[in-house]
Amino acid sequence: MEPTTPTPDELQAILIDRMGLTPEAQQEFLFPSYSLGDVWKFEDMERAVERIKRAVDAKEFIGIYADYDCDGIPAAVILLDFFKALGVADYVRVYIPDRHDEGYGVSVLGINEMQKQRVTLMLTVDVGITALAEIADAQSRGIDCIVTDHHAPLPEYPAAYAVVHPAKGTYSNQDLCGAGVAFTLVRAFLEKYGKEYGIVAGWEKWLLDMVGFATLSDMVPLTGENRVLVAYGMMVMKKTRRVGLKTLFANNGLMMDKLSETDLTFTVAPRLNAASRMRTPMLAFNLLATEDRSEAMTIVTELDKINNERKLLVARIVKEAHARLSTRELPAIVVIGDPTWRPAVLGLVANKLQETYERSFFVWGEAGDGSLKGSCRMIAVHHAAYLFQALPEGAILHAGGHQAAGGFSVSKEQVHFLEDALNGAIETVGDTEKAVIAHTPIEVPLAIATTRHHQVIRRFAPFGVGNPEPLFLFKDVEVVSAKKFGKTREHLECVVQDATASMTAFTFFASDELCAQCSPGATISFTATLEPGFRSGVRLRIREVL
Repeated sequence: MEPTTPTPDELQAILIDRMGLTPEAQQEFLFPSYSLGDVWKFEDMERAVERIKRAVDAKEFIGIYADYDCDGIPAAVILLDFFKALGVADYVRVYIPDRHDEGYGVSVLGINEMQKQRVTLMLTVDVGITALAEIADAQSRGIDCIVTDHHAPLPEYPAAYAVVHPAKGTYSNQDLCGAGVAFTLVRAFLEKYGKEYGIVAGWEKWLLDMVGFATLSDMVPLTGENRVLVAYGMMVMKKTRRVGLKTLFANNGLMMDKLSETDLTFTVAPRLNAASRMRTPMLAFNLLATEDRSEAMTIVTELDKINNERKLLVARIVKEAHARLSTRELPAIVVIGDPTWRPAVLGLVANKLQETYERSFFVWGEAGDGSLKGSCRMIAVHHAAYLFQALPEGAILHAGGHQAAGGFSVSKEQVHFLEDALNGAIETVGDTEKAVIAHTPIEVPLAIATTRHHQVIRRFAPFGVGNPEPLFLFKDVEVVSAKKFGKTREHLECVVQDATASMTAFTFFASDELCAQCSPGATISFTATLEPGFRSGVRLRIREVL
């Protein structure tokens, strides 16, 4: 029997009911108010802002030490904008380590550069919480360090001048991304000293484009305060003054007034991340920071070029991984790798595999120094940082991360035992899933795929970790036509129909098996999300053929 098509109002009621929201919570979820936590709940916040004020007033050289991803780089831009507003940008030095030569984290090379630049106050963003030796080294050289980070801390905090971390204190949002933590530091300084420097109340809201973008990119839960930061961040992004972003949007056919979180995560973030994966992270930083249109266009052109290189590389590795996984029985946590796989792109590979197989993936390759390095992406019930802590001694060489994602290095001897060790660690850690919105598919006919229904779904955006996009189940539909698309024809587009409608459905990186299942004339059942069509209407993004 064909399932009935809910009206748009009925669909909203279904989605609200699945989330278990009270009437009061419904209003706040659908129309979040701009209400953020008390910044003074961070234990070292007072000490941090007072030290920044001394540095600003004395015209000390201030260093910003950022991670090279789409959390650390926006965080660095937030602080640079802040120091510009204070009138001391000429005294600020930004350092972002090279992913290939230095790897993740605060390095001696970076500290040497800070010392060379006469920096006496160094602020880390999205990095530093586990850099005990490096922070101690910097402090011993006369460089006061304010560590701002959100990654899981060790039992001991760095001996920095101040540590601004959600876990050190009682801040209400323990799931901030690195840029979110940097933003609270700015909020605190301006709350206490903003008038003294002539900064208009509310000026910091212009920074929300970077906060929201980083929150989306870094796979932290999009609930509570994070939802507020992204919702208002999207509003600011649509009005952004950043020349580099405007150029990137225009060059990729994105209209500012219609930007969605999908545009940022699937178009903007990959290009900015490609900078560190394939070249240097300063390309991405300079694009976000520049005020020169000519420079912006030069960088955007380069980023588009290297992003295409990155896509081809990722597609090749994903295809190789699919071939290997097709012959395996997959446990809850899967470890896969190859010495020829480039570690810099393996977070993307792990993410695609995690989405496809609905398991946590640890993917490794061989770095230039001969060590094995990789990235992991987790399903909701697994927590990367907790798993790392639960591993037996010697199972890995180095690791860091948060719930949904992380990075690691492992010896060539131990990599063969890592999968068993991780699955064994589940027994110790247990399921760590927080209150995650139900993600079981809603069975509907194809007639659900209308613009009005899609508008209802968008009321529940932004989607991401902790707030997954509504998933729909379409049973026993006929494949009318099918074709491959993309430069290397690795994607699949189909026209499907049932008794209620005919629709376009697509999927990226379709396996040979999936293409065979979706051949014209076949009857299939599949899960999908609703997305805007290329020009108008709605299309279906296939998640799984059952």
